[in-house]
Amino acid sequence: MNIKTLLYTGILIPIVFWGATIICGFIHGHYNHLTGTVSELGAIGSPSEPLMATLTMFGAILSMFFMMGVYGACKQLGLNIIPVFTLPAFTFMMGWAAMFHSGNHLHSATGPVFFILYLGALLVAVLWRGKKELVSVRISSLLGLAFMLLIFLRFVPAIENTYPGLIQRFAHLGWSVWFTGLSIGLIRLVSLQENQQLLNH
Repeated sequence: MNIKTLLYTGILIPIVFWGATIICGFIHGHYNHLTGTVSELGAIGSPSEPLMATLTMFGAILSMFFMMGVYGACKQLGLNIIPVFTLPAFTFMMGWAAMFHSGNHLHSATGPVFFILYLGALLVAVLWRGKKELVSVRISSLLGLAFMLLIFLRFVPAIENTYPGLIQRFAHLGWSVWFTGLSIGLIRLVSLQENQQLLNH
């Protein structure tokens, strides 16, 4: 697969994730996305457990291809590759959730790993300065980071006790925006570079 094909997985991953939550919410029955956590959809013994686990693992596998695409794009475009090394955190987190479902004492062990994605989004905004073509990528990274930071609303009892599912979805929206922005921005830049090379030849 070429770099652009690999990068398209960054758009597909959020589609798989959000599609899974919607479909599994229906299968789960009487599920409220504002109050129910995503983990509840894959909880041991729940009707939606098998499908949620399958789609979560699918997202983890896709993220490995996404990492390869971002790495390849960085090498081709001459970008700092350090942000790429934060992406395995997503693969690990999703793969772990797919294997150790809610109700298993190991399920929440990867919680702190999620914060590595915060660092990744910030590093893109900081380290990829200097090219006007990357402005949209950096903006989407900062926007994604802003959404992910809303996870700290859980320290506001009035909100956490009422809408824990909504707070969690803000965090998931964050990495979704970041991945999508990375994919679209890098695909555009790789295409521009390829077209320029063709013109030069």
